Amino acid sequence: MSDINIKNDHELVNLLLGADKGDLDLLIDYITDNGKGRVSLSGSVNTLLTSAKEQNEIDADTLRILIRELQLFGGNSFVNLFRRNGVDYAEIVDDVLGRLKIPAHKSASLERKETLIISKVFENAWEEMDDAQRKAILDDLGLKSSSGRNALEIILPRIGMGGVAAYQITALVASSVAAMVAGRAIPLLAGFGAGRVLGVLAGPIGFALTGLYSAYDLASPAFRVTLPCIVQIAWIRMKSRQARCKSCNAHIDESIKFCPQCGTPVEG
Repeated sequence: MSDINIKNDHELVNLLLGADKGDLDLLIDYITDNGKGRVSLSGSVNTLLTSAKEQNEIDADTLRILIRELQLFGGNSFVNLFRRNGVDYAEIVDDVLGRLKIPAHKSASLERKETLIISKVFENAWEEMDDAQRKAILDDLGLKSSSGRNALEIILPRIGMGGVAAYQITALVASSVAAMVAGRAIPLLAGFGAGRVLGVLAGPIGFALTGLYSAYDLASPAFRVTLPCIVQIAWIRMKSRQARCKSCNAHIDESIKFCPQCGTPVEG
């Protein structure tokens, strides 16, 4: 099956090969509608992908099939509906940027564009939060507890700067999307504190996604697939930038002294 045409997305295969199994399972759920299948998804592919969740690892050929199906959903997301052969992941990201009216330079990296989408979802969710929810987010980020628009102007640039704050916001958005779409949270990295406020953001993210879906779903039913997949891939890419424990291979925050999973000292 290695001859499956995935256009220009070989780098995406490599990224997903290094991902945690739980994160890949969520991508499968987004594509297959939690195993229930979709009109545009063949029964055989649905069965293959959902069966892969039962395996300890997901191999490269299965990932190519997963990516190919995402490309086909991306092709169906264009209003003219003429692009039935699918489009590569970069074009899917550009399509979602356009639909969300997010300005991005054409030369911007794929990672930067993913970050802009994460920021947009978070910004919409922020508008749905009450003061207590905003305070919980700010406290978790170590920022002063100002719940107004000025606080958002402090948070959003941090998402594009990398580091712990970017990880935490991406984790909050990705986990809240997972809770809404698949009914469960994402696997978090050991040693980071984002898990403390995941419950706070789930509701506002749900309202934000519902608003985005309502605005674009009539023109693009596939948007319900492509947007969650981009958020999840952005999360996987973010995790790939983090360190791993040399003993148990768990993702960890390098600022901690010992791996919370196995207790091995973290080398500075």
